[in-house]
Amino acid sequence: MIQTLFAYIRILRPLNFLFVLIAVLFGAYYNISSYPLPYPLLAGIAAALISGGGYVINDYYDYSIDMINRKERVLPSGLIAPAKAKYYGICLFVLGIIISIFLRNPWMIAIAVFNSVLLFIYAMKSKRIHFWGNLLVAFVTASTFIFGSFITNNLRNALFVGLCAFFYTMIREFVKDIEDKNGDKSVGAKTLPLLWGDKKTLLLALLFWIGFTLTIVWGYPELYSSEFFILLLVGIVFLILIDLIILITKPLIKTAKYSESFMKVHMLVFLIILWTAQ
Repeated sequence: MIQTLFAYIRILRPLNFLFVLIAVLFGAYYNISSYPLPYPLLAGIAAALISGGGYVINDYYDYSIDMINRKERVLPSGLIAPAKAKYYGICLFVLGIIISIFLRNPWMIAIAVFNSVLLFIYAMKSKRIHFWGNLLVAFVTASTFIFGSFITNNLRNALFVGLCAFFYTMIREFVKDIEDKNGDKSVGAKTLPLLWGDKKTLLLALLFWIGFTLTIVWGYPELYSSEFFILLLVGIVFLILIDLIILITKPLIKTAKYSESFMKVHMLVFLIILWTAQ
């Protein structure tokens, strides 16, 4: 019983679940003085539930791939039956949308419904729509920050962070596709590394790295001479560039796996730097 309960929690990707909650709070509070916590927190829970539903549904449709790439995951290990996981994911979507309705903001309700539909479509079709699937994930990630901003009317400030998140997620998605290419190939998937090869995919990732860098330059002109701007460039921008260069020169699945893991840390550090720079 306890093992099953933990399996239902584990399939939500608890760290990612927490990150989505933080992203919504970040979008709500970034560069504003104060606002009561309950509504932003409720918005964060709604977004995290929808995100969790996306992870569960994705695991359901990726079951055969994960049997090759990630046998340690909940469904391949047999801790939850695939059919139960599907219904669990749908319930998470519905619950997240219901909570967003209680927030009484039409834009937030629209984002909750739209993202739920997108995540379901992504789970079903992502391995066959290659680049568009990557764009979809990046959009949903960026919209998480925007979602929180509607609570506090903080759209202008959150847009900068959302754009950074969009470009960053696109880079990470390409690296993740390289990491997963063996399992993807086994089911006839059409991801960019399988269609173009690793190096061309990583060269495309470099274009999104340029977009990420330009967004930082555009969003923080007042910090050009400050230690925060230097920290942003050296600690985040160039670390990502180094990651990509290493992958281009040595495009191995093992290297991509480590790089994708480090990129999660990069994003968290990036948000901490932005928050400190307020």
